[in-house]
Amino acid sequence: MNTVNYGTPYNHRMTLRLNDEQYNFILECSKLLGVSPSDYIRMSVNAGMVQVRELQKKGEVGTDENVKTNSDNIV
Repeated sequence: MNTVNYGTPYNHRMTLRLNDEQYNFILECSKLLGVSPSDYIRMSVNAGMVQVRELQKKGEVGTDENVKTNSDNIV
C-alpha cells in the first residue's frame, strides 16, 4: 500500500505504545479499509478534529460545571 500525500506534508513523527488488543484493532481496521495503519490513525485523528471543530462552532466544547454539580446531587 503506497499512499501519496497530496495535502499538507507530514512534518512530525510520533511514537506510540499500544497493548496487543489496541495494536490488533488498528491492524484490523486498516486492513478492512485498505489503508496502512499510519493512514488509519491519521484518518481517526482527522475525524476527531472535525468533531471537535463542529462542537466548538456550537460552543459545546469544554467542561459543563452544571453537569459536574448535578452528578453530586443525591436527592
